[in-house]
Amino acid sequence: MFLLLLAVATQNPLTLVYTGDRMGKVEPCGCPQNPMGHIARQVAAIDGYRSSGENYLFFDLGNLFFESLQSPKELREQHARRAAILSRSVARMQLDFLVPGPTDFHAGFEGYKRLVSASKTPVLAADLSTKDGLPAFESHRVFKRAGKRILVIGIAGFTPQGSEFVLQDALDTVRSIRAKAGAVDITIVASHLDRPAALRLASEEPGLAAVLVADNHLHLIPKEAGGAVVVGSSKQGKHLAELKLWQRQSGAYAGGMKMRRLQIKLRKASGAERAVLQQELDGLNAGNTFKYRIEAMGEQRPEDAEVATWVKAYVHFVGRMEAARGVAPPGYDGSGDFAGFEVCAACHGKINEQWKNTRHAHAYQSLLDRGQQLDRECIACHSAGWRHPGGFSDPRSVGILKNVQCESCHGPGKAHAQSGDKALIERGKGEAKFCHRCHQEELETGFTEATHLPLIKHW
Repeated sequence: MFLLLLAVATQNPLTLVYTGDRMGKVEPCGCPQNPMGHIARQVAAIDGYRSSGENYLFFDLGNLFFESLQSPKELREQHARRAAILSRSVARMQLDFLVPGPTDFHAGFEGYKRLVSASKTPVLAADLSTKDGLPAFESHRVFKRAGKRILVIGIAGFTPQGSEFVLQDALDTVRSIRAKAGAVDITIVASHLDRPAALRLASEEPGLAAVLVADNHLHLIPKEAGGAVVVGSSKQGKHLAELKLWQRQSGAYAGGMKMRRLQIKLRKASGAERAVLQQELDGLNAGNTFKYRIEAMGEQRPEDAEVATWVKAYVHFVGRMEAARGVAPPGYDGSGDFAGFEVCAACHGKINEQWKNTRHAHAYQSLLDRGQQLDRECIACHSAGWRHPGGFSDPRSVGILKNVQCESCHGPGKAHAQSGDKALIERGKGEAKFCHRCHQEELETGFTEATHLPLIKHW
């Protein structure tokens, strides 16, 4: 058994390192503790992987350059500059390939081509073709890693908006490419399919090692279907996903929860039961196995200095651009529907004193510290009344509505303050569902009612 475990431990795995659904973000929101996701950290992390000399494939599963297919007019230049930073960062990372996502076509097919051309990275999407039957992108590539031939098939799973491409059936496409590719050791499908479609594909096409997905949701618990591993990645670049594959023979890949449960049972068992469990575990380890994890791109991670400089320049650009938008409107002074926290404090003094000791009371300062107080994509969660008809709509005119204050949660309160009528103010908003407007559930995963609401409780 010792020799078997030694062989398992020393065999060189193929390691897939990837992201998906970055959604055009180049740096994290500064709200949560240890904000994750700066593109400069990802560049540095991949440099670290590559310098270790192991057998890696590096790639992205789409929705990389943009968050949506439309940008408000005042944000178009901002979003275009971020996409350019990401394109240059991908070139610096020397990714092995990209898979497109729907929002990548924000600027149309030609715009996407310009971005990927600048990134110097091939795009794989075997299921997209022109009306004449010609491939829209490369269909697949064969890589040599860990002494093996690795077939990677790209599957988009969607038709780009505004294009005349024809979407082919994913299963038929995969089968056709496998038949043409010749002998390979490991076959991987890298896709922008949703997880149900990926599970069906893996179940219906035997012999796949992994089907990777990115569908704007977190799928961080590996599923096994048809012998393949089906798993996704994090969002907005907050983590790098790492999937290690040990191929020792033909057949299914084992790992994840199945392996963990067996190991837990083994630790608790004794006698004949332990011997049976050990034999089962040894059998799995003698075959194909996998191990999946995500690596956080938090503040403790080093940054690539040049990419970090690009992002800082972008932040300064946004500030200059907003400052130059004609004559600055006057700061909000209470003339609209919002009263401001000082008016609220006249009747709710104890609550106001409690609020002053929360992070909400310093939320605007966190933008000032980062030079992002004029960024339209940031200010909504650091102020009250943003883009409300009775509030303010220019970041230069925040006035007395700085910070997450009473009316951020309870709505405009001027009428309530003037009359004292409780029906004129929103009440009962102390629940995570409401807070998730800013503390986004899938991104700030540590946020719960139990851990965070007590920090602001005043009822």
